[in-house]
Amino acid sequence: MKILKLTKPMFKKVASTITMVALVLITSFGPQLVEALAITASKDTATRLQISTNADHVFSFTMPTAIDFDVATQHDGFHFDFPASFVSSGTWANADFAFTDSNGSHTIEGTTQGAGTITCTSTTAQNVCVAFDTTNNIFTVKPSTTYTASSAASAVTFTILGTGAGGTLLNPAAVASTNIDIQMCDEVAACFTAFTTSHSSQIAFAVIDDDTVGVTASVNSSITFDLDTAGSDDGACNTDSSVAPYVIALGSITTADSRISGDTDVINLICVDLDTNAGGGAIITVQNANGASGLVSTSTPADDIDTTDNTAVTAGTENYGLCVVTFTGGLDDEGGYNGDTCAANSATNVVQSMSAVTPETIFDTDGAPIAGGRGSIAVNASVAVSQASHNDYTDAITFLATATF
Repeated sequence: MKILKLTKPMFKKVASTITMVALVLITSFGPQLVEALAITASKDTATRLQISTNADHVFSFTMPTAIDFDVATQHDGFHFDFPASFVSSGTWANADFAFTDSNGSHTIEGTTQGAGTITCTSTTAQNVCVAFDTTNNIFTVKPSTTYTASSAASAVTFTILGTGAGGTLLNPAAVASTNIDIQMCDEVAACFTAFTTSHSSQIAFAVIDDDTVGVTASVNSSITFDLDTAGSDDGACNTDSSVAPYVIALGSITTADSRISGDTDVINLICVDLDTNAGGGAIITVQNANGASGLVSTSTPADDIDTTDNTAVTAGTENYGLCVVTFTGGLDDEGGYNGDTCAANSATNVVQSMSAVTPETIFDTDGAPIAGGRGSIAVNASVAVSQASHNDYTDAITFLATATF
């Protein structure tokens, strides 16, 4: 057996050869390594989680550091991969999608769908197209051929309107926690023929039996009505008297001095307050004990101060009646009690008589519920020279509030 003896020069040559081979191997294989990076902050905000219910999906996520979305070298692309338990129906249209990145919102064009379809065509600058693979439940987003690159690590949103008139996306029929994959094909020549996943994220999606809680309640019918008397210098019931019985003391009426509610004669107004939730609104009616006879002497009933409807109270002329001064909060005055010719302290208010038999509407809410309705009413009286002298002229006025529920 011969022993090969290496001389120093020969050893150096062999060593150099080995070193060169090693360098060649490192140089040849180093650039082929592709680092898969994580898509982060990914979520799917769905409009419904209930089983067998159509839902919209809004995907939002952040692309990996140093990775942009563009068409340089090769097209980039996104896959949104739904499990087979989701059911798509109908025909997807451009209006069913929305896409944004660091460049803002992008118009959708060229939407396609079909078995195994993962490519589409968009040629308008900054637009994207969407392809839907009906076999594998995959939505693909592809940039146009003249797309301006997004910034690196861009925030991205992709919206699928699965409840519209075009395509629909039905949640799984059984309660489950399932996964939806977001995948990015990054600078790969075959991105839209055989999708290659360069970067990805997986979203857990919970489907539940019912995502809605029914809430029931009832509201009782209500009405609040208050009657008061109050003094006023502007005709509004700013300070109410809450002590019953309520009395309007007209005092002494002379031919030279008609008596009117207000601060001038120091005579109170009649005040009403109304609140109700009645759908048909409410009315306030008025009637009196003496009808058109007005103020009647208790000792001599034949003597009265009666009313001439729609006529002004004038000193020296017999007249008595009511008129509406103010109405707020949704109340409206009605009929001959119209407040257009009525004011506190006015000696020429136009008045309306009352009926002893039939209640007459003085306020209403115009057929609607009301909160904080308030009205003020002036009591007016004047006498002629021939009016009989008595200190016991009286009338009793009744107000009723009636709501329609």
